Amino acid sequence: MIRRIRGVLASVDPESVEIEVGGLGYEVVVSPPTAEHLAERPEGAEIELHLYHFLAIDANRASPILMGFETPAQRDFFEKLLDVPRFGPRGAIRSMSVPVATYAKAIEIGDTKMLRSLPGVGPQKAKDIVATLQGKVGRYIDVNEVEAAHAPVGLPESDAEDQALLVLEQLGMSRPDALHAVLRLREAQPDLKTANEIVKAVFKR
Repeated sequence: MIRRIRGVLASVDPESVEIEVGGLGYEVVVSPPTAEHLAERPEGAEIELHLYHFLAIDANRASPILMGFETPAQRDFFEKLLDVPRFGPRGAIRSMSVPVATYAKAIEIGDTKMLRSLPGVGPQKAKDIVATLQGKVGRYIDVNEVEAAHAPVGLPESDAEDQALLVLEQLGMSRPDALHAVLRLREAQPDLKTANEIVKAVFKR
């Protein structure tokens, strides 16, 4: 089972991305917000996604499909959605157009009106989601998940960025906030070369 991929961003479409790893291009289906975040990254940027791997059966052919998520929590929540009757992987990931925390809260409080606003979720599907998952997704209602969902997707590209992330976390910043700040500075001030310069620039913004 393939659970994670790290490689170079080759292209981004509204529902999928292509990631190049060792000369091979992997198509990965993603949620709408993830596609938007990745579209902000330049082609050639190194990224990492957490994967769900399944076989799509069409007539007599089975095609392997990779679905990518920014965090393990997003992937875990997606797998919960698959417990809902007649909610396949493609429909489930397409419905994830809001942060997981928002989605989970709507389920826990039985807000079918909010659920009906999600792509591909009609009145009956909203009821099925609540009936299947209410009381089971409370742990996903976490402010850190909301923060992570709004952070640009990417990885540190130098030892200086790695060290700056460690310092920022030691100073009390959450990992998503620290990564968000470092990646934004990489684009805004590419001349920053040391961890000390990066940390100082973060607190000047």
